[in-house]
Amino acid sequence: MTIPLPNELVEAILDNLYSEKSTLLNCALVGRAWAPASQRGIFQRIVLRTPNSHHEDYAAHCEAYMKANERFIELFSETPRLASYVRFLELRTFEKPKSTINQEVLHDSEALLIRMLTNVNSLSLHRVNWLALSPLLRDALTSLFSASSTTRLNLALFAIPTFTQLTSLLGRMSHLKVLKLSFINCSNWNVPVSTLLESNSEGTAIDYPPPRSIQLDQLLHFHQLNLRSFTAWLQQDSCPFEFQNLRSLQIHRSTLSDFEGTAFMLKYVGNSLRELELMGPYRIQHSSIVHLGYTPNLERVNLVTVQQTDTYTPIPWLQCLFEPLLNHNRKMYPLRRLTIDLTIEHSDALETDQWDHWTALDALLSRPEFAALERVNIILQVVAVMNEVLDGVKELLSEKLLRLDWSGKLRILIPPKEDIHRGNIRAAVTL
Repeated sequence: MTIPLPNELVEAILDNLYSEKSTLLNCALVGRAWAPASQRGIFQRIVLRTPNSHHEDYAAHCEAYMKANERFIELFSETPRLASYVRFLELRTFEKPKSTINQEVLHDSEALLIRMLTNVNSLSLHRVNWLALSPLLRDALTSLFSASSTTRLNLALFAIPTFTQLTSLLGRMSHLKVLKLSFINCSNWNVPVSTLLESNSEGTAIDYPPPRSIQLDQLLHFHQLNLRSFTAWLQQDSCPFEFQNLRSLQIHRSTLSDFEGTAFMLKYVGNSLRELELMGPYRIQHSSIVHLGYTPNLERVNLVTVQQTDTYTPIPWLQCLFEPLLNHNRKMYPLRRLTIDLTIEHSDALETDQWDHWTALDALLSRPEFAALERVNIILQVVAVMNEVLDGVKELLSEKLLRLDWSGKLRILIPPKEDIHRGNIRAAVTL
């Protein structure tokens, strides 16, 4: 007789199949013992995407979308346990419609569905116009912002009239741990002066959580954000966010060009940071006020989209980042991983003097202050040149970074030609 696997082992296996929905659907039919773990994976993630109003069959798509929502609502009404399995909710493409079909009917069905989700941990709004949502849908989402289970928020391509309204939503998230903001569109970026949140649908004003009571500690991502307004809000005594224990910070291009705002963020949260990701300046002069002297406890640094061209080398910018960590006592810093995502734009990448500048980085990172450094990863990409050139570039870089190469710390990676997901490569090499 075949000895059955213990239920604990079965659940552990099923927990690793969350990306295999078809497999989980089959597993759910095996027996009662397998059903709960399979269902947790099946319902773990829900993405609500409104039909494209430009599509010629828009009306038919809307009807099918409404029926799908109704099936979910009926299923969750019959078995509330299934609704509690939903941990990730994403809304995509909720913008101003370009059709006469009543969007409010669609939104109200979505609001009813969202109201049934009692255990959402991660909320993502992607390409969402807050004013384009129906009042019922805005109220349902606002309840999720306030829910104790919601600890992760991603706003991407998110439009909201004023920065005050944005901070009102963020201020409700008393249990928030992970915040990602990308391409936020506000018509008015004036910093709020009131300590009250906007009124709810019943007209009742809701107080902010106590000042500095929301502890962000995992990730803060800024991309295409008005950093000046955000940092000004952080400095207000009534601001509910406390960033002093933040462990991971990402600042990308639009905010990096705001040198003062970027420097303030590094200085404000830098002492607690263990991981930092910066996007390299794009053919602009570096600024000495943005440096790692504010972040003495970093263990990992990712520098993404670093450019080198016929007329520009990133080495002065890299030197400005690291030189403030140098000291007369040769104190060793805990930095263990450095990853540079290098994009090369040369008319002839193998016949340029720009590689000579990299010897300065080799000397800098070979100093005693960086003795804890275990790995320097350089991910190469050539623009408008055959990938075969990268092999020659790899050899050239190894010669210029000779000390790092001899010590075994240097790792130069050439992504597969068909692989465009460079973020996945960075994640792999920084483990």
